Formats: sequence, structure tokens, C-alpha cells
Amino acid sequence: MKEKIAAFIRENGLIPAGSGVVAGVSGGADSVALLRALTLLAPGMGFSVFAAHLNHGIRGEEADADEAFVADLCESWGVPLIREKLDIPALARAHSRTLEQEGREARYAFFERAKARFGADLVAVAHHKDDQAESVLLHLTRGSGLAGLAGMRPRRGSLIRPMLCVRRAEIEAYLEAEGIPYRTDATNLVPAGTRNRLRLDVIPYIEAHINPAFTEMLCSGAELLRRDEDYLADAAREALAQALREGGYDRAQLLALPPPIRTRAVRLALAAIGADVDVERTHVEKACELLAAKTGARLDLPGARVRTSYGLVFFGKPGKPAPREFESKLAIPGDTAAPEGVFRAEITPDTAVTADPYVACFDLDRLPPDVVARRRRAGDRFFPLGAPGSRKLKECFIDRKVPREARDAPLLASGSDVLFVPGFRIAESVKVIGETTRVLRVTYISTGKKGGTE
Repeated sequence: MKEKIAAFIRENGLIPAGSGVVAGVSGGADSVALLRALTLLAPGMGFSVFAAHLNHGIRGEEADADEAFVADLCESWGVPLIREKLDIPALARAHSRTLEQEGREARYAFFERAKARFGADLVAVAHHKDDQAESVLLHLTRGSGLAGLAGMRPRRGSLIRPMLCVRRAEIEAYLEAEGIPYRTDATNLVPAGTRNRLRLDVIPYIEAHINPAFTEMLCSGAELLRRDEDYLADAAREALAQALREGGYDRAQLLALPPPIRTRAVRLALAAIGADVDVERTHVEKACELLAAKTGARLDLPGARVRTSYGLVFFGKPGKPAPREFESKLAIPGDTAAPEGVFRAEITPDTAVTADPYVACFDLDRLPPDVVARRRRAGDRFFPLGAPGSRKLKECFIDRKVPREARDAPLLASGSDVLFVPGFRIAESVKVIGETTRVLRVTYISTGKKGGTE
């Protein structure tokens, strides 16, 4: 078994030489075998091994005995161990999750903490072929798409699964042959809950009466589907990159994609803002429908808000705070700070104007004395340079198809009269004319900050 795991690690490039690997060890047969295999392989493959054990606080004295067993095992094998104890039932109630959901979230968060404390690079978990078969069958019963049917990957970020190449029976036979003890969680032997029923009832029945190689078949099928999924995901990733525009994505380009690529592109866009965990297929389909909606349409999804603005679609976090209000008198000359940048003003006799939309050239003698830097407000009006007359600032933004989230950028105004919108132009009333003798040149320098919210 050790040689099979070593070959799997090499084939999939799971553990580069010099890496530190934290093994998640519950004390059960699978994780004990994982820890043993890693400790035996580490010297020859050039990596370091650590261990992490989380006591979920669910099984009382049995869980405490598991923790003590893991501590003794790690001490006897010379493996550094980090352990924690949490009240998973209480956390599940607080977060409105099932015990299984809360346990999984807490476990992987703990593994990340352990990895950081050890200064390690990877976290190894003990999923094997039988776990893979259960996962694939579970996804099938839930109507999963290709990604779910592709099963668990050997590596996902810093998480690795070196034992996906072996069966549970191989693991137990190895431990018995080596005389290595392990703990048994009695709850795994009770046919309650979907996964346990698949493990204890459904898969054994199929292997006994329909296909004795059912588990192997599911695992090999998942590997083939994973290759297809990777190809489609790469195509979607490339298409999404090509559709990127000004913080959003070109709706027409996404709509023109074949459905399998389009849905994956939408999932990738959601994943980019960290909103892919609780998003289901129906959510993705609704987001795809939004691509053809009118401008201003909005869709709230778990952890995300999708909205349209003219030819673009934007994926963001829900309930984004309003930009922080501010008002500062324009320093003449000098710098005037704004939440996302600075207005830099200088007086010059040079009457030449620039085409740079972020530089305003004002006739200083025609400039009102009460110019301030602030955000747009209700009732603001703007008479853009060269325009036929004054209009509401909102109408100017709509005509120029300025995305909604870009409309709250800092500007210069006198009362309700807007004098300069960086990236747009200045007002007609303060432009440089033939009689101008003094020019106030104001440059808006963006700091690129995404803050400025309360």
C-alpha cells in the first residue's frame, strides 16, 4: 500500500520536495494509515510531516479517548501534533447548520490554523476510493452536474488526498498486518443519514447483486469525467477573461458562449468573489438568464449580488455599504484628499488645455470661491464642456452609460453645480477662454482604494 500511495503522490505532483505536510488524524483506520504512510515516505521523498486532531465535542468520553489515542500515537512515531477541542453542536445551532456541515467547516478551518502554526505548505486528508465512490453516487442522487460527478480531486489548493488510489479493505488489511491500532467511530456503523446508507446498504447491495466492481467503476468513471470537466473549465476561464471589462463582464460575449461554457464562466465569476460554496445550479441558471435582462436588473444569490449595467454584468457582494460621504474645500493651490484619491491643484499662467479626462483646466478668475470636493448628491446639475445646456448629473451619467458603481467617485462642485467629474470633463462655465490669464490646473490622482465605505 505504501508503494501505491508513493506512486500516486508522484503521478499527481502532490508533495514537492521540501514541503511541510499536516495530516488530519481522527484516530480512525483511514487517518492512521495516512499518517503512517506519510511518515514512512517522508525521508525518501524529502518532506516533513505534522499532525492535527480536532475533538468535535460530540461523542463525549469516546471523543476524548480518540484524542488521547492520537496524542500517544504521534508521540510514539515522533510526529509533532496540534490538537483542539470545539463544541460542534453549539456552533451548529449558532450557525443554523447540521452537525455534518458545521463539523466539516470547523475541521477544515482548524487544519488551516494548524498549517499556519506549523509553517507547513499542505494539508493531507485520508479520503480513499470507497469515499470517492460514495461522493460520486451521492452527487448523482442529488442531480449534480459534471463537476460533482467528477468526484474529489487529488489536490484542491493546498489540500491533498494521497489515498484516493486505495480501497478501505486495503487500508484495514495493511494496519492489521503491521499491528497498528486504530479507533472505531461507532456512528459510522449505523445506517442513518444519506452517506451512511450509501456506504452500508446501497453500495454493498449493488456489488453483491449487480456489479462486484461497482466502486472501481465509479472511481474510474469519475476520473474520465474530471478530464472533461477540466477541459470545459479551462475554456470557460479563457472566455471569462476575454469578456472582462472595467470590473464587469461583457454580457453579449457571455450570452454568445455555448451553454456548458457559459454556466461555468458564471460559476467562475461567482468563485472570484468567494461566492461559490452555497451556489446551486438553479442560482447559476438564474444568473445566466440575467445576462439578457434590461439594464439595472439585479439578482441576489447566496453570498453574491449580480446586476446588469448597460452592456456589462457585475458580480459583487450583497449589501455593499454606501460610499462614505465627505466634503472638503478645494485647496488652491495644494492637495485635497478624497476617500479614493486626491485632487492636486496648481496655479499656472500656461493657458494650454489638456485632453486628459482626469485633469481639469479652470479659468481661475471665473471659478466660484466655494469649490469643494465631494460625492454626487440629489439635485446636482452639470453643464459639460461643449454641451448644449445644463442637465441633471444623473441624466449625464445615463447618457454616457457610466456604470452605477462608478457614479459615486469624488467630484468638484460649487453648491449644486458640478464643475469637474474626473474621467469625464469640466463645466462650460469655468473653461479657459481667450481672455484667461490664470489657469488652475487640477489633477485627480486615484489611489486605487476600494475602501471609502462605512
